[in-house]
Amino acid sequence: MLPFTVTEEATTGRGRIRGVYVLVVHDPTVDVQALCDTIAAGFVVRSVTTAFEALERLSGAPLACVVCVIGGAIHAEDFHKLVTRAAPEQAHRILFVDNDESEAAFLKSSGAHWLPNKAAEPQEVLAQVRAVAAGG
Repeated sequence: MLPFTVTEEATTGRGRIRGVYVLVVHDPTVDVQALCDTIAAGFVVRSVTTAFEALERLSGAPLACVVCVIGGAIHAEDFHKLVTRAAPEQAHRILFVDNDESEAAFLKSSGAHWLPNKAAEPQEVLAQVRAVAAGG
């Protein structure tokens, strides 16, 4: 059960809950199509390519999870600080995906949710997103 109210509880044929969104934040040079397709098995997915676009989305309806794909211009520590200041109620809903484990030290010390590799199995990714969405 998700920790916030969903206005439409009907599910689609693929098992997604309408109105429950996952936001994927990534650098435009990072291909996230497979990741978005995986998450779309359980959630409605939106994608943005800058931290500022993400903040605009965070100011709207609550998101089930914010998946931040580290790489290019997107840095975990900077994004985490930005969200913590601008939308602290959403900060615990961030799941970082660290492509090359370049920010593992920060992610381990911050206590943030993270997957150490973009090549994680699709079911592992979806399970992590569900855990973050459920408040785990």
